Amino acid sequence: MGYSASPIKRPRRTNTQIEALRADLYAIAEAAQPCSARHIYYLGIGRLWDKDAGRTRRNYAVVVRELGHMREHGAIPWEWITDGTRLVRQDEQFDSVEDALAHAMETYRRNLWTSQSRRVEVWCESDSVAGVLLPITSAWGVGLYSCRGQSSKTYVHEAVVDYLREPKPLTVCFVGDWDPSGRSVPRSVVERMERYGNGQLDLDFRQIAVTADDVRSGQFTSHYVNTADVNFKRYEHECRAERIDPMGAVEVEALSPGLLRRRLSDAIEALIDDVAAWNQLSRAEQTERELLQNLHARVREALRYESGDPPTT
Repeated sequence: MGYSASPIKRPRRTNTQIEALRADLYAIAEAAQPCSARHIYYLGIGRLWDKDAGRTRRNYAVVVRELGHMREHGAIPWEWITDGTRLVRQDEQFDSVEDALAHAMETYRRNLWTSQSRRVEVWCESDSVAGVLLPITSAWGVGLYSCRGQSSKTYVHEAVVDYLREPKPLTVCFVGDWDPSGRSVPRSVVERMERYGNGQLDLDFRQIAVTADDVRSGQFTSHYVNTADVNFKRYEHECRAERIDPMGAVEVEALSPGLLRRRLSDAIEALIDDVAAWNQLSRAEQTERELLQNLHARVREALRYESGDPPTT
């Protein structure tokens, strides 16, 4: 069977238009980085392009293509665009004991949360969103977990087993879409955590984005839901309880990376209930970093002596 050409002929962008588009993409990425390609697509809706309708992904595909071209040609730093899918499983290795000490000196972190009454973690719906949130979770020293859609039973069970080794109340800050599938994730995770924990897990599960207030505000780009989604009925019931139109949905990427990071940072900071103990451990961490620096210097000098090199002055 032959395929006829589409009767719709879309004009190709001129070189001038392409360069203008790339300049706009650069400006968005620079202001939002680190961020995902999907975030950049959402940040340009209504200003640089229309939201893709139906099943078409034409405008999003252009964003992905041009960001790829720009990175490969050095027009935009690779680290501005996140991609959390490259997961490596390998024991950490070093070239020498001096190298190992240098790494320890640079990366040493005290677990400041041992001084607090709760354990805190951040869960999110996808790897791309995890890349946006990582600067905040790293700064506060909390774990960041990507559900990648619906978390498997094994994934959640292993998490619960880990929690029960340290019997502390747990707060999970969750970042996910407000749509039928997105809202099913926290329901499923909470139900499994409570079941696998056999009543021993004190869980506080908070969705900090996208929230019902975000949807009600009308500030963020929305889209029509898929009513054929198996989760639609429960979603419809939840939306009506929240006085939200169940035919609309908001994805995480509709919220700017800056807003997501500020909101998450505020949420984590609010969970520090013993500020004095936190600050005391912070000071201890700084002292221990200085100890590691001194140890690294002494080992380096000892290795120079053994190799016959003159000591540094």
